Amino acid sequence: MVTELSGRLNWVGLGEEMIGSKPVRVSVLRDRYPTSFSSPRHSRHDIRRRLFVPFNKLRAKLDGFTLMQPFDGSDLVHVVNRIPFGARRMICSFESHIPRQFGLPSDAILTKMMLKEITSNRCRRLVGMSHFAMRTALAMHEGTPAYDVIKAKMMVQHPNVELGQKGDRLKGDDASSLVLTFVGGHFVRKGGCVAVRIAEKALEQGLPIHVNVISSLQAGESVWSDPTDPDFLKPYTDLLSLPNVTHFAGLPNAEAREIMGKSHFTLLPTFEDTFGFSAIESMAEYTPVIATNVCALPEVIYPGRNGHLLHLERDEMGEWVRPDKSERHTEAYTQIYRDTIEMLADEAVEYLKTVIGKPDILAAMRADARYTAEEMFSADVAGKRWDNLYERVSRESTQTPAVCDPVLDRSSPESPAYLFEGKPAGTR
Repeated sequence: MVTELSGRLNWVGLGEEMIGSKPVRVSVLRDRYPTSFSSPRHSRHDIRRRLFVPFNKLRAKLDGFTLMQPFDGSDLVHVVNRIPFGARRMICSFESHIPRQFGLPSDAILTKMMLKEITSNRCRRLVGMSHFAMRTALAMHEGTPAYDVIKAKMMVQHPNVELGQKGDRLKGDDASSLVLTFVGGHFVRKGGCVAVRIAEKALEQGLPIHVNVISSLQAGESVWSDPTDPDFLKPYTDLLSLPNVTHFAGLPNAEAREIMGKSHFTLLPTFEDTFGFSAIESMAEYTPVIATNVCALPEVIYPGRNGHLLHLERDEMGEWVRPDKSERHTEAYTQIYRDTIEMLADEAVEYLKTVIGKPDILAAMRADARYTAEEMFSADVAGKRWDNLYERVSRESTQTPAVCDPVLDRSSPESPAYLFEGKPAGTR
């Protein structure tokens, strides 16, 4: 027990001695969304939210960098995805590739400039949102002179969320009918087509299932992975009018989380999602998640305990195996999407049949979902980790190479398995 507790303390960063120094001044980008999940929501330091230049508004391939004032009075800069030119000392978080090239050739001047920044001593840590992100980034640089430098400063810190404060809204529910909620602006990519086909199949089979869809229905040419066939989407959006579907074009986050908390499951049957923030927001509201087994989602969901994973064929990185996106205008690419949507919807419906009318199973899953959020994704736990990292980095000399400490910079767990193995469902 002592050894287990010590290991957990070291992981969250509480095992190190706190230094009674003045707060570290940290500049972060005021980007509204990604930074909130990958930086401390509560901090003992002086977090300064800075405006930045969104060069991607000019051209999508310029998304990988921004400009920072070189003398803004901060001790360090912490950015997510964008590399901050002009920072004297930085931590760069990322969700998949770093630097983000988005079509820029490897020998382009801008690519070389971004690579020079993250391999310099000014960049003290590269922090992946997931082990999937770390695998992806390391594979990107494998065999290059930059690989060892990048690997030495790379670690994983999962995104974090505020825990819901209203308790389990479905406590005592008899599970005689199920409510599912899908959340995602990108309707096709995130799995909205699967969600509405689940609803249609439930109607056809007389299953007591209602599906909420919270989505602005972005799809098609503007979404990098979608089929571009203009006739592809309509059969699925037509299903939004089914009697067991409720569609919200958009909701404030607090309202979306309220609906999640009143659902038996949230749905994230995504084809491509670097992390899936809605999954951890759902667990923070006690609600287990039905998702696909791609990218970072196996790091979040432990089947049978805090959710269920639907199966897609994956490559060694953990991404769905399908034709190259350069072929998304073809009928073959479109048909693979149609077939896969049907497969996932069938698999989800078969799973849901096993839990309808099983309140004990669902109550245990809801307890385990919340436990996962508390232990792995809580803003309070993550804030302490980030604060300790900021303090360590602020004391490091930029004259020396950046190297992760094997104990204090320990990465987030690769799976919730350590929370559940050997413990009965619904217990801690």
